[in-house]
Amino acid sequence: MFNSILFIGRKNCIYSEKLKKFFNIKSKKFTYIESKYKKQKIKLNDKEKYDYIFCFRSFLILKKSQLNQAIYGAINFHPGTPDFRGIGCINYAIYKNVKKYGSTCHLMDDKIDNGKIIDVSYFKIDRQSNLSQLLRKTHKTMFIQAINIINYLFKDHKNLIKLIKQNNNIKWSKKIYKIRDLEMLYRIDLNKSKTGILNQIRSTYLNEYRPYILHKKIKYYLDKKLLDEKN
Repeated sequence: MFNSILFIGRKNCIYSEKLKKFFNIKSKKFTYIESKYKKQKIKLNDKEKYDYIFCFRSFLILKKSQLNQAIYGAINFHPGTPDFRGIGCINYAIYKNVKKYGSTCHLMDDKIDNGKIIDVSYFKIDRQSNLSQLLRKTHKTMFIQAINIINYLFKDHKNLIKLIKQNNNIKWSKKIYKIRDLEMLYRIDLNKSKTGILNQIRSTYLNEYRPYILHKKIKYYLDKKLLDEKN
């Protein structure tokens, strides 16, 4: 049984809700914080200590002093492989036509997607899958990974060190994708080939998020039917 857990999940996330119930069973004292939006700030009791701090699909960036409140480790489940750091990871994975994708469990430090890697879970990418389908698959992979890692740590805290040593050869990419990079990906380059443009659309179209063409400083957002165009 964990003595104390701080879990930061995401609003309207079914897997965050499932993990809440899971942590309630696994810990004597459980604290939950709901991540709702970017730039959200939280205040923790600086005298409080937790066995672990876990983040799952969280917008929050914790301060170093907050991370240090974890006795054994502050752990994040990142929706991407170590090749993709920062924002828009899945978008770039699709755009680059990678054959496999997944999620990374890692220790958190004061830099973005930078801490020691604990585990990486992969799945194959079907070239016919769209962004929405691959996001769902990523989140499900993250959830399964989280359950497996937490259960392993539950058996023995020393297992964290074992996992880090096992994955010591896996390194983060030097490239960190930022919001301006993702904004440029959403802007369709009409100089590209037809295949290139359709691939750019496939990697960016998601519900209210749509790629666009910029003409005379006016953005023209693309219709979903372009995704189904074959010829």
